[in-house]
Amino acid sequence: MPVWQRAIFCFCGIFGCLAVMLAALGAHLPDQAFIPGGRPMLSRGGEMLMWHVLALLGLGVSGIAALRWVALPMAAGTVLFTLPVVSLALKGPNVAFLAPFGGTLTMLAWLSLAVLACFAHRFRRSMT
Repeated sequence: MPVWQRAIFCFCGIFGCLAVMLAALGAHLPDQAFIPGGRPMLSRGGEMLMWHVLALLGLGVSGIAALRWVALPMAAGTVLFTLPVVSLALKGPNVAFLAPFGGTLTMLAWLSLAVLACFAHRFRRSMT
């Protein structure tokens, strides 16, 4: 298994664990642990992680080497977007400046997937 696939599966395991942990925190922490509206923010952060676990699993399982250029930025963007959301929700350090970078990187990764899919016929041999 190539290094990029191992890295993506590692991200999937960590993101999945964190998503379950965030769900548990959201269900069990007292209200004073959150900023106003923080519990739903925490939930959305966990959902973002879990949806991207599924996307990353699909990219990794495909085994198509070109998809590493989608998967790795998607994983990094997910971290950079989710971390500030969770930190804010739980009254943690203010790292909100990371969210726009993470969101942009994640969106670019999704757009890269669309571009690769649209032009896959042009470089079919190089994608495997």
